Amino acid sequence: MGGSLALSLKKKGMVSKVIGVDHNVEHQKQALQLGIVDEIMSLEDAIAASDIIVLATPVNVAENLLPTILNLVDKQVVFDLGSTKESIVRIANAHLNKGRFVPTHPMWGTEFSGPTAAQEDAFVEKATVICNKEQVDKDALALVEKIYQALGMHILYMDAIKHDIHVAYVSHISHITSFALANTVLEKEKESNAIFELASSGF
Repeated sequence: MGGSLALSLKKKGMVSKVIGVDHNVEHQKQALQLGIVDEIMSLEDAIAASDIIVLATPVNVAENLLPTILNLVDKQVVFDLGSTKESIVRIANAHLNKGRFVPTHPMWGTEFSGPTAAQEDAFVEKATVICNKEQVDKDALALVEKIYQALGMHILYMDAIKHDIHVAYVSHISHITSFALANTVLEKEKESNAIFELASSGF
């Protein structure tokens, strides 16, 4: 998700430089080789050198990182790409710099991860959600709205709790039921390989 955002913003001319922060050395190399980022820095140095900070990590990692990031920002704008919002909004609200954080959820993604999964124009004509906008500084909100509009996305505004309920219905529950169905079939068919001959690749 983060790599796709970086490529898209570069293509649109919305950013002049992208700095990457990643503990995975192989991902650092790939991101540089693919032109996703222009430089790799530590978190502290990257924040100091940036105007916009994007949290493109698993939700639990973003929640752990956000207080540290908010401790280090001044006028920078911070936004995340996570699929759940209530918890990270609650964490942000406990911080003095909460107005610099814009909770967002672009409704796009694949089953693949890492720099090699990045795609240009991934977000075109997709929806993105911005949560609890009334708690965000006006300039921070305006910048994030401008970014998503430049990517060709349409913006929805929601309360974080309601967002999580709606996303659970349209996304998470369908994944759970798919896994449950697949596991049931595999259990019933464990003595036979016929299922794999009959099933298409989608199964």
